[in-house]
Amino acid sequence: MHSPRHNTRSHAIALLVSDAGIAIITVLTIFCIYLFDTITPLGVPVWLLYFIPLALSYWSPRYYAIPAVCGAVTLFLVAGLFLSPEGIPLPHASVFRLAFFLAFICAGIVLWAFRRRQIIEERL
Repeated sequence: MHSPRHNTRSHAIALLVSDAGIAIITVLTIFCIYLFDTITPLGVPVWLLYFIPLALSYWSPRYYAIPAVCGAVTLFLVAGLFLSPEGIPLPHASVFRLAFFLAFICAGIVLWAFRRRQIIEERL
């Protein structure tokens, strides 16, 4: 016999690995990183943490999850640049974020290509 506690735990795990669970965790991660980004001064590379939701979106069964996360993170990256307290000069911070943006988009394209191939193979 299965105990009700074990059954509840298995339902919670099933929710976390479902499409909705992955989406919720990804969105919450983006917001937490964004809040952390806006309270840390410019020059602290908190924005590197945005790779976490990109990696999380890889496990979503939705084909558009990775591009959607890339687009959302781009908006939060720009907003974080202007809402963060002063640290290093704004032109230097802009160059660092631009370099991260380019690396982030390249990583997104590579992950999206791998995920696309994986989805196509699963459908065969």
